[in-house]
Amino acid sequence: MEYELYADIWFLTNLVMDCIALGLAGKIMKQRIYIKRLLLAACWGTAGSIGFFLLLHKFLYYQILVHILVNPLMVWLCFRARKLKQFVCQWTLTYLSVILLGGSLEWSVSNLTGIRYFLPCLLSAIVFLWIAEKILEYFRREKETVYDLLLVTAEGTIAAKGFFDTGNLLVDPLVGKPVHIIKKKILEEQIEKGKLLIRMIPFHSLGTENGIMEAVTIEGMYILKEGQPLYLEKPVLGLAEERLFRDDGCGVILNGKSL
Repeated sequence: MEYELYADIWFLTNLVMDCIALGLAGKIMKQRIYIKRLLLAACWGTAGSIGFFLLLHKFLYYQILVHILVNPLMVWLCFRARKLKQFVCQWTLTYLSVILLGGSLEWSVSNLTGIRYFLPCLLSAIVFLWIAEKILEYFRREKETVYDLLLVTAEGTIAAKGFFDTGNLLVDPLVGKPVHIIKKKILEEQIEKGKLLIRMIPFHSLGTENGIMEAVTIEGMYILKEGQPLYLEKPVLGLAEERLFRDDGCGVILNGKSL
């Protein structure tokens, strides 16, 4: 049996598939997508797979190179993960998206006798991934519990709300304590009066490789858990602008190591 391959159609189809798969993976993981990176990664993934297909005579070698070189590098070029665990999650979600989208195309063409059925199958795959995203978001929110807080300073106490974020694992390298993130506005008056001394601590996050954050140390903080309050002595609070926080009334992001 012989097949005719149209390189332009093949390239465009795979390019669109890779872009959608990478975009869905980033959406599910709540990561910012840079269009230039996404297009560069998708172009590499498509060009690499087509190039190896045309150059290699054994399909087994083609599969090995695509799975251990082309696709992992495509995922890394798009997201630039700095940790192995994060990269594995990105790679897994991208693969899941590719399998569902590619499977929809192949199934619609081979079983429904026509490319006209591809769009409904593609939309079904996207809906399935959207549902998966919502399920992951539900479990993610279950891990983020909101608490009433009482901040103890030299000037008195300040009531606030904070949510426990398992993703916030920042540690102050000077004193070795977990760093909680607080809206700078909450402590602004005491800082202006010179009651709290600001110092700088390094941090890195997605999109910020070597960042510097303002931080202060207060006298204490009560986390008003049900049953028994938890008291943290001399907690370190990183100061952040309001745009970092969700619009849910919480002014503090509790460190994942604090409970």
